[in-house]
Amino acid sequence: MDEARLQEMWDHHEIRQLLATYCHGCDRGDEVEMASTYAADSRDDHGPRKMEGRRFSIETVEEALRTTNLVSHQLGQSLITVHGDSAGADTYFIATLLYPGKDGGETIGQLGGRYVDTLVRENGKWLIKDRICVREWSHSHPVTGDWLAEAGFAGMQRGQADPSYAALGLTHSGNPWLSEVEAPA
Repeated sequence: MDEARLQEMWDHHEIRQLLATYCHGCDRGDEVEMASTYAADSRDDHGPRKMEGRRFSIETVEEALRTTNLVSHQLGQSLITVHGDSAGADTYFIATLLYPGKDGGETIGQLGGRYVDTLVRENGKWLIKDRICVREWSHSHPVTGDWLAEAGFAGMQRGQADPSYAALGLTHSGNPWLSEVEAPA
């Protein structure tokens, strides 16, 4: 296999890792990890929230920790094109949010769409330069039951206590805007 083809495969791998890192940081409430996926002069258009990417990370994580019990992304296929130190990616996702309902219960909301990204390689690392979050569908409904709530599964954590940090050898970057009393475990 020629060197150009190997480089293309490696670039695709690194871009997919970047997308997974973005979701891990968002889902675990790690604004520093999430912000690390954006270029310094980036832009994110997430519907009602349109701003510089790193600022988007801070505001999104802050709001999620304040208003939701869970954020969970599933990434689908990505179509990626690489042209030297720039790239484009069109990646399907489903984002699920669990938040307190008006009746004292919980509500589950889901958004299905695509991240349409322009990426740049800076200092050998792929970063998001411009992101448009395309909404294809969304819905929400009250949670009426959880058939596995008492089945013995490990629970999701926002913070260092989540088992992914130990398994991946990572340290939760924390949320500098939270006081120690409010900080997730």
